[in-house]
Amino acid sequence: MPLLHLIEQRPKRLFLWAWLFGTLAAAFHLWWIWFLLVPVETVTRILLNIGVAVLFAYLGLYIGIFAILVRRTGIWSAPLLLPLLEFLRSKFQIAFPWDLLGYTMTPWVPFIQIAALGGVYLLSAWVMLINLFCYRLLFRPGRLWSVLALLLAFLLPLLYARLHIRPNRPWFLAGIIQPNVSPLDKGDWAARERIQTDLIRLTRAARCSTAVDLVIYPETATLVDVTRSTSIGPALHRLADSLDLEIFTGTPIYDETHHTWHNGAVLIRPEEEPIAQRYYKMRLVPFSEKIPYSDELPFLRRLIGTSDMGNWDRGWHHTVFNFRHGRLSGLICFEAIFPDLTREFVRRGSELLVVVTNDGWFGRLPGAYQHAELAIMRTVELGVPMVRSANNGISYVVDPFGRVLKRTGLFTQAILTGSVPRPLSSTPYRRYGDWFILFCLAGLVVIIVKRAAARRKKAPG
Repeated sequence: MPLLHLIEQRPKRLFLWAWLFGTLAAAFHLWWIWFLLVPVETVTRILLNIGVAVLFAYLGLYIGIFAILVRRTGIWSAPLLLPLLEFLRSKFQIAFPWDLLGYTMTPWVPFIQIAALGGVYLLSAWVMLINLFCYRLLFRPGRLWSVLALLLAFLLPLLYARLHIRPNRPWFLAGIIQPNVSPLDKGDWAARERIQTDLIRLTRAARCSTAVDLVIYPETATLVDVTRSTSIGPALHRLADSLDLEIFTGTPIYDETHHTWHNGAVLIRPEEEPIAQRYYKMRLVPFSEKIPYSDELPFLRRLIGTSDMGNWDRGWHHTVFNFRHGRLSGLICFEAIFPDLTREFVRRGSELLVVVTNDGWFGRLPGAYQHAELAIMRTVELGVPMVRSANNGISYVVDPFGRVLKRTGLFTQAILTGSVPRPLSSTPYRRYGDWFILFCLAGLVVIIVKRAAARRKKAPG
């Protein structure tokens, strides 16, 4: 609402003021990035701190552009322009769609169901529309139609939720392992042996306590490439064979064909050796896991890279894993905040989203809670359940309507077992993808054409 007021006041240097507004808003939302517990060299730490400031300024640019465009096309174009800019922000190698406006509603299950129609971008447009109606009521009081429009805007999502949400149908039992390994553990041989022993012990406990036959470990849980290891690899195969269960785990993976290293995930199945199904992370965290465009422009690595700055190789295939009860896909950490990436997995047949992550770097700061919330939106958009295994928490089971059925706390070693519900047959967003973005683009074109025609009509002669 303050931003809308700023736009209508027509100040000089509107772009500058709006950019400052957006930069401060990003800093208010993402301030915790300054305090990540990342053990890096001093030079890398300085570069990362500079990068955080640049990130805030970069996110502010979108708000500056938004303000200029709204000023030129009219205040009622705001609900169309914002999703378009958010969509652009989720593209390219520098994509960082962490603070999309629609994500603010994730805890409020009835209101987020419209994401099944048009994704998080439709939800962002709805939030902007609500703000626009409130703004008009505040600065243009006494208009009955604004009150009625606001009430209708609130009621429509609730009505859709009433029709859309149904009772869950049980599918199978899953076991989520939260080993709670310190993010500062350097992985010496003694620590590695203890961590791997804990994984096996917790898996046995999960299997003995319930009838789970799929167990999920977090991101890079094995510490070493489980497909080539002579210790943890064979140990997990023996474990899967003896307990007759499947193990989905995050792991570093070396691809011998392409001679590349990947942050990946594999499915270990009983009586199946070597491992046949694997996935390489496709969306790498900019600068932390990969310097953007360093493959296309190698000089960038030499210019701003350091010896301990991440340099994983990017995956290229949307792997859908076959497991006993159906088909699943793995999302590694940062990937769970990308609607189009997740939709592609489901479009290819995935019935279950498995998120593996290591959020210990966030400590107890808001980042861990935000990251856990963002992923939930994918379940509503696509109508599929989700299980999340986080090294230090938060781990959970979520149904296809975004309801968290079970969850763990932060920094506790835990075994979370829960019933995973069946997916929905489909959702409009799953079938048609980002149709709402095309709708926004078309609506914006109509507004521009009408305003241009009105100007020509008013022009003398």
